[in-house]
Amino acid sequence: MGKLTTRTLGPVLMAAAACLAVGGCGTDSGSDTATASDSSGISAASDASGSAATIDACALLAAEDISALLRGTVEGRSTTTDPELPGCTWENPSSYESISVEIGNPHTAVNNTLPPPEPGFPEVGTPGPDGMRFLGNGLVEFAAGGRSNTVQVAVLSMAGDEANAAAVELARKIGPQIPR
Repeated sequence: MGKLTTRTLGPVLMAAAACLAVGGCGTDSGSDTATASDSSGISAASDASGSAATIDACALLAAEDISALLRGTVEGRSTTTDPELPGCTWENPSSYESISVEIGNPHTAVNNTLPPPEPGFPEVGTPGPDGMRFLGNGLVEFAAGGRSNTVQVAVLSMAGDEANAAAVELARKIGPQIPR
């Protein structure tokens, strides 16, 4: 059996800080993009072992949700090739504003509750609604499908509370679509 990989918040927080410091993260939108849709981001297929369905992170949000925040039609781009840890980023190339979603490892949020900080480490973030945690301006961590997940709204025209509220709204739309 292979080594179980875990995602830590360190790289996510460093990337978020870097994005905020330079006014957004630039990415190249290539031909490997997936379009946001209003259909479920879950594939009905499962393998012979009965493992969970594959999650298409780019299909977890409707195109209207993305365009309302980024002020234009933007296609999602997968941020990983690992089907266990799907992610997607939508970026407006004219403003470098973006929305990002990362779905965490299975079993990282037992009973759909975010885990406390590891012993010896300081508390990360501040409490948010529905058991969520704010990790930075427009960056929220939320439990769904037994996983610790994140969504970030990096829109320069939004103040902290407004960006946080937008991230919470997206997390509430994404959460019910993530299977256990």
